[in-house]
Amino acid sequence: MSTSTAVSPGERVARVAEAAIAAIHDVLERHHVTEEEWHAALRFLTDAGRADEFILLSDVTRTSVLIDAMSHAADESATASDVEGPLYRDDPPWREAPVKIYEDYEGMGAGDVLFVHGTVTSPDGTPLAGAVIDVWQTGPSGGYDIWDEHQPDFNFRGRFRTTEAGGYEFQTMAPQPYTVPTDGPVGRYLQTVGQHPWRPAHIHFKVSADGHQTLVTQVFFPDDPYLADDTIGAVKDALVRPLERRDGGRDGVEGPYLECTFDICLRRA
Repeated sequence: MSTSTAVSPGERVARVAEAAIAAIHDVLERHHVTEEEWHAALRFLTDAGRADEFILLSDVTRTSVLIDAMSHAADESATASDVEGPLYRDDPPWREAPVKIYEDYEGMGAGDVLFVHGTVTSPDGTPLAGAVIDVWQTGPSGGYDIWDEHQPDFNFRGRFRTTEAGGYEFQTMAPQPYTVPTDGPVGRYLQTVGQHPWRPAHIHFKVSADGHQTLVTQVFFPDDPYLADDTIGAVKDALVRPLERRDGGRDGVEGPYLECTFDICLRRA
């Protein structure tokens, strides 16, 4: 007669909660935290909840990166995962080929047109036709559509499918470094602890295909001033891709533009 060693969800919660509370109590005792300081911490957490900034708080304390690393074991045969962050939006628009994920807008400013392309495959190299790629990023001024009032809704966002050969390409603008939101409780936290709010330029990807695990990741670019000091600690060397400058125009783009190759390998489900 065998005895199951499985832990029920309730038992799991109890074990983790007990350990977490013990760790908090240990910190409070070691630092002799006062009643006034504890109440201030509770007010901060209440403010963070009301401002819907708990994901942002998890990010800037690098807790999100830790959970991502523990949840997705290193696998050199597949593309490295990365955190989703708080700025993803559900149901982004479908973009048809030739894919362009933005509209020009007043106050857009100067920037480099960027074409990102690659192939989505299984670990054995089989191209994945019809895989869904979901991307989101800032505009060339460093703002996301949700806080940049000049941008059209869902600008620099979009979903599209890979070709029969597993390939994809989309036109965007080269993103720039930017600061995470600093006008709320998390911004006050960063200022208090002396942590800068900057993130290096990057593009977010969410890639899914039948029979494979959905991949959430980011792509970064060399020579960014915050590449080695991302405020959320999300940069991975395996996700840094070079930018190649092309002098001739293409696809309606006059003058120089940039290209980035980002091949993606999904783990099997």
